[in-house]
Amino acid sequence: MNIDHVCFYVRDAIASRNWFIQKLGFRPVESSASGRCTIEIVRAGAIYFVLSAATDACSPVARFLQHHPPGVADVAFQVEDIEATIAHAVQQGAKLLHPLQTQVQAQGTLKWATLEAWGDLTHTLLERRGLTSLLPQLADTSANVLIEPACIVESSGKPAELFVGIDHVVLNVAAGALEQAVNWYEQVLGFHPQQGFTIQTTYSALCSRVMRHPSSGVQLPINEPASSNSQIQEFLEVNRGPGVQHIALETTNLVQAIAQLRERQLSLIHVPPTYYAQLRQRAGLSLPEALLQQLEQQQILADWQQEQQQAVLLQTFTQPIFAEPTFFFELIQRQTLGTLDRPERAQGFGEGNFRALFEAIEREQMKRGSLHPISTAETSVESY
Repeated sequence: MNIDHVCFYVRDAIASRNWFIQKLGFRPVESSASGRCTIEIVRAGAIYFVLSAATDACSPVARFLQHHPPGVADVAFQVEDIEATIAHAVQQGAKLLHPLQTQVQAQGTLKWATLEAWGDLTHTLLERRGLTSLLPQLADTSANVLIEPACIVESSGKPAELFVGIDHVVLNVAAGALEQAVNWYEQVLGFHPQQGFTIQTTYSALCSRVMRHPSSGVQLPINEPASSNSQIQEFLEVNRGPGVQHIALETTNLVQAIAQLRERQLSLIHVPPTYYAQLRQRAGLSLPEALLQQLEQQQILADWQQEQQQAVLLQTFTQPIFAEPTFFFELIQRQTLGTLDRPERAQGFGEGNFRALFEAIEREQMKRGSLHPISTAETSVESY
């Protein structure tokens, strides 16, 4: 089960398309219009984002935006056997919103159906047989989305794409709903729990469980608020319900990517100098000073596990991309240090980076005046 594409419901599809192109270096793939919505599709590497805006007040996009700010409406998964996947999901209590549909072309067959997920989030399931060039959103039109191989190096002199794939998608749920959501994704879609985090600072707290699909490695962290003024609670209030908080875009060179994104004037979180002073004092430091200086210059977080010190997790985060403080992007690289005799790659999520993100978002909450002290700071993490 891999992520096939992600659908955003937005107010202006063309403006959103231009933002992805200008700020994140995505490429336009296809434009389409129907009587109910306009669709723009952009891509980077293996990432496909479908941007839908309403042209009809009764369209699904319009109904979504009546209840929520712009954001992720559907995370689509590609599966091997859609009939078996649907039958299992329904047997486990999942609700089928759109029944199985089939599009046959000379090149092959596309099958898809949509499940109700958490809140107003949905999951479209797709099975592709010899047909990789069509998305369900365009199945009823003459448009044919050409899915090209991911570009790593450009021979024409044009810059290579910055991102190669989606590393993970993060879901926020209401207080008390974490275990229920974890069970739903485990029973319905076959995800397994991997890590658990509980973070509390002097200002707020959250609990998180990281879900991972065993066949593909797709990761789905799920968060719930653990204090009344938690950043997760603020998301739930502004979003008016649960939803996707952020998507992590993977790159093979985060330092270089962030330098280019800063030139594009992409707004990123601020990392204070004290973070890097503490990083240099951390036991088991395996990062060379030259890399540490680059990370500090670009304000990138770094983390590793004591038992896997050559596998380093590099991350940073954008500011919210819409007017409301809800959805943002994570930019991530799972770095391997050393030579080829150390092939390990950073897995999961580092405790230090998780906490640093939490505190960075708290600083943004303070600017909005929505955060006040509660107690002393502590962090715990456990694996499953």
